Amino acid sequence: MKVAIVHPWFLEAGGAEKVADVLAEMYPEADIFTLSSDTTLLPLHIRNKKVHTSALNRLIACFRLSRVNLMFLFPSAAESLDVSRYDLILSSCPPVMGVNAGQNAVHICYCHTPQRAWWHLYAERQAEMNWPKRTIFVACATFVRMWEFNAMQRVDHVVSNSDYIANRVFKYFRRESTVIYPPVDTAMGYLASHHDNYYLSLSRLDKDKGIELLIQACNRLERRLLVAGIGRKEKELKAIAGPTIEFLGRVPDAGLPALYSNCRAFLFAADEDFGIAPVEAQAFGRPVIAYGHGGSLETVRVGDTEGRPDTGVFFSKQTVESVIEGIQCFEKRENTFIPAEIRQHAQKFDTSVFVERMREFVDRAMRKE
Repeated sequence: MKVAIVHPWFLEAGGAEKVADVLAEMYPEADIFTLSSDTTLLPLHIRNKKVHTSALNRLIACFRLSRVNLMFLFPSAAESLDVSRYDLILSSCPPVMGVNAGQNAVHICYCHTPQRAWWHLYAERQAEMNWPKRTIFVACATFVRMWEFNAMQRVDHVVSNSDYIANRVFKYFRRESTVIYPPVDTAMGYLASHHDNYYLSLSRLDKDKGIELLIQACNRLERRLLVAGIGRKEKELKAIAGPTIEFLGRVPDAGLPALYSNCRAFLFAADEDFGIAPVEAQAFGRPVIAYGHGGSLETVRVGDTEGRPDTGVFFSKQTVESVIEGIQCFEKRENTFIPAEIRQHAQKFDTSVFVERMREFVDRAMRKE
């Protein structure tokens, strides 16, 4: 069986790249296709493989252009990837679900989310632009949205990374999908004998992550907050940080266990599709204080109908006041959280569970069941 793994780009080390890495480990003979790739950022099981890239790779590398600025080229770039000789195609969404599969191939698309800029954040992105940019953006987005919708109709099977995204896939593409949560290495977790007096945030320092809310809340409460990660907003975030906020930059994998296991709780203000970092924190038995929306409703257990212990607390709005309320709610009942129960909850998202469910799904698809 000839297998092709098609991923949009290897230009950062995120959750989507982790999924591609695990798929490459599951299918070691698979060939890798992508629109653009930075060889220094290739995941472990893809590093020693030949990675087939599109002409878009040269444009991004030479001119350092934003991916959004090149969105009108995505359809032709995806269709230029030759996967016509493969029996099984495992693609990520978006936009490489539009590759041209052979007539007898089985094409499974794993959807992390429809592209935010021209689907569910479409109006918000327009509002941020002046009228010349907005006019160009709308024209390009209209074309790309139509192409993506049609491309998704050609996919044989769709897998979504959460119920939250499954609903979004149906809304925008009118496709039913099976939910298989992405792989999280919960096996690295352990229960520390004591904890330090700091809260932890681990994320790219980008606009949609809500890190500024966490910083301002901890400024007001005078709580110690460690911020791990790098990103475009780093300079702005440091400018608003008070004396209790510490920036750690990019933390190597070897340094994560100590950070997670010793924190008081993990803070998370993003409206994420799934959210791997909160699950990793729970693998170390640490509670999560999260924005109660999106993927967090599936990864953090609060108010369980079966009476199982909570693994964190939710705050209801993406505002500083709401984050403060969440932290204060946690501190009032901090001693009621049970680390062993929190760790047990996280283990249902382990990489081994993803591999088992994904392999069963692929096998059924190949048998045409």
